[in-house]
Amino acid sequence: MGLEIVKTNILKSLSGIVIALMTLCSFVFFQYFYPYHFFYQEQNQLFLLSWEYISTYFDKPGCVARLVGDFLTQFYYYLYAGATILNVCLLLTVIILYRALCNFKLKRLPRLLLTFLLFAFLVVCHFDVSYRLSSTISIMGWMMVLWLVSLLNKVYKGGSWVACTPLMAVALLPAYFLFGLPQIKKLQGPDFILEKNFAIENEYYFGYYDKVVDLVKNSKGWNDQMLFFYNLVQAQRGDLPDHLLDFTPNYLGTFEKIGPKTPLLTIINMNELYWALGDMTFTERAAMMANVFSPDNRNNRMVKRLAECALVSGDSVAAGKFLGLMEQTFVWRGWARNAPSAVYYAEKARFNNRQDTVSTSDNAHFIMMQLLDSNPDNEVALDYILCSTLLLKDIENFKRDYDRYCTQRPRLKKLYQEALCIWLAGSNASEEEWHRYVKQRDVMQRFVQYNQQRGSTAFSDTYWYYFDKVKAPEI
Repeated sequence: MGLEIVKTNILKSLSGIVIALMTLCSFVFFQYFYPYHFFYQEQNQLFLLSWEYISTYFDKPGCVARLVGDFLTQFYYYLYAGATILNVCLLLTVIILYRALCNFKLKRLPRLLLTFLLFAFLVVCHFDVSYRLSSTISIMGWMMVLWLVSLLNKVYKGGSWVACTPLMAVALLPAYFLFGLPQIKKLQGPDFILEKNFAIENEYYFGYYDKVVDLVKNSKGWNDQMLFFYNLVQAQRGDLPDHLLDFTPNYLGTFEKIGPKTPLLTIINMNELYWALGDMTFTERAAMMANVFSPDNRNNRMVKRLAECALVSGDSVAAGKFLGLMEQTFVWRGWARNAPSAVYYAEKARFNNRQDTVSTSDNAHFIMMQLLDSNPDNEVALDYILCSTLLLKDIENFKRDYDRYCTQRPRLKKLYQEALCIWLAGSNASEEEWHRYVKQRDVMQRFVQYNQQRGSTAFSDTYWYYFDKVKAPEI
């Protein structure tokens, strides 16, 4: 008898240990290897702490699951909160299932196996960024229904599977209204490339520019998303010309145009580009479109950006509307109350587009010309317009823009000096013109050396090498 008791206790402890280890492994993975998916999901919803908003959840099935899931998702903003909330939900779900299977008197090994399979299934579901916490809450709700039925069946029918069927049928309708059905679009493995993109995007969003640069430089491979934010950081530091050739081919985002088939991540990128350039009209457009394409058309990051645009543009009515929404959130209400008095937005207003902003095209070159005509001190727009033409190897338009915006305010960057050498050499310029444009003597000397060994990798850090050897992007 004593041995049987000991054996039973060991088996009970083993069950708890297995479930605890599953939860711990899941927490470590999501917190340290997959954390930025949480920030993306938090930003792509807007949960308001008002009855008017909360009442909108009760007009369709799954109201409780969606309400609880979205309420908890807003806390993903905080460090460690995402992995903690997710794994508490996973743990509760499998514990409820395990207890229900106990009530059905299923043997221990099948119980553990089914519990493990459910846990693993839910973990795999959360690899997909479009899978929302509300779907896991929905599954938890159905596990609670199963547990309640198993409990009633155990009390009144002695644990028979057949006897619980009528009880389950009675519970289906109210359970469907409360918990709905989980929305599972696809099952996939962890997408570490997308996670890296989210990492760079969110570190930029949080203002950790050094970390953005380090993440890109330390990557084994690069894509347009990574390079976009790397260049955006360099541009706002005034160093874009110094780093344009760090990666080839490079990507600035200035050749993108927003349309009905544009991916959501690209729209979010364009919103950040227009914001950095200083054009509030196109920033608003990108932010509104990103909001439209977000789940349930709710995106707190884009509503925050719309509030910022209104503050910069001086539109107090629109600012009050969007700030009023942000004040009803848990995470951003402090920001919303302090934003109107922030010096940052008043300073950014100096770079706003004062030209006719009614445009039928989102041609970035035209937008940047308007910004520079409004404020020639807009260094970000200047570097983007010059670097964009240089990526295309469009020396004629580069020279035109350089003359237009740099005659009174020379932009003496090595990249620009090297590009000017190409134009001067191609136009058989006079010695006077060479001295007027090329101010850095070492550039002139190296250009002479390059022409003696044209295409040599010894000059791979120069624009001349890029011009001769690297394929320009297609637009």
